[in-house]
Amino acid sequence: MSTSASVSKKEKKTSKKASKKEVKMEKVSEPVASHEPEVAAPEPIVNEMTADEPAQENSTEFNSDFYSLMDKTITMFNELNEISKKLDIIDEKQIKSFIVEKKKMDKAINTFEITYLESLASAYKVAKKASSKKSAKKSADPSNPGSEPAVKKPLECEKCLHEFMGKTDSSELISRNQAYTAVTDFVKSEKKSNPDKISANLDNDKEFRVYGKLKTFLDSVGKIINKNISLIQAEVKTYEASKPEEGSKQMKELSNLRDELERLNRLKSIPDVMGYTNVMSYTNLCFTVDYLNKIKAKPVKSKAKK
Repeated sequence: MSTSASVSKKEKKTSKKASKKEVKMEKVSEPVASHEPEVAAPEPIVNEMTADEPAQENSTEFNSDFYSLMDKTITMFNELNEISKKLDIIDEKQIKSFIVEKKKMDKAINTFEITYLESLASAYKVAKKASSKKSAKKSADPSNPGSEPAVKKPLECEKCLHEFMGKTDSSELISRNQAYTAVTDFVKSEKKSNPDKISANLDNDKEFRVYGKLKTFLDSVGKIINKNISLIQAEVKTYEASKPEEGSKQMKELSNLRDELERLNRLKSIPDVMGYTNVMSYTNLCFTVDYLNKIKAKPVKSKAKK
């Protein structure tokens, strides 16, 4: 057999093997929508799931580009498949060149598959989290007060709070959140109508002056504070007389009573300037039902060592 004939047969075999490899590659690639390195990574899928409403139009545009490129890539692979059947690889140099380019393509395909699957997994987690939040909101039953936070639960309260809120029915139940909001609404209103009077020249924009309707209300709260101080002092004396053992339930209750007495003594002087963070310390004192028992039952706070 001549040398030229041997070369011709080798060329045909090599060409057939290359064709089979390309056909096999196409079959594997088509289902996962593989493409060349220049195709952008599918990050917009995650962006679409996590974006706020104003960004959704951009996400939709990115996704549209992504799917358009996917279609073009599939078309290119079909064309590559047809061309691979007609490849004329006549020497070792061309074979090596073909293998190098094939490796580049395999690497790009593998990178795309990993990135795409990671993006899908991330998007799924975001979607699942968002779905859980929506389900939690839907499961809240507005007709069941027990499902609401404690600060929003309507409670019996002192008459001075009704008067401050402009309510004529002193038996109406009010939540601690409503009491706090009534004070902050007063401050907001004054900041619009009397900005110089309520907050001018103060060190902090979270502070405001106490006057007028608010001053009258807090003076009434001051009377509640003095009344509570008398109650606590009498209770402390009773507990101390019994000499409770360290670590006992009675000792824990005595500790709570002492802490409350200390707190009330700090609050009894109504300030001329108050911060928003102090509002609830005063408004919460309007809810006096079962006051002593609630104080005793509080978890004992661990005091920091100096």
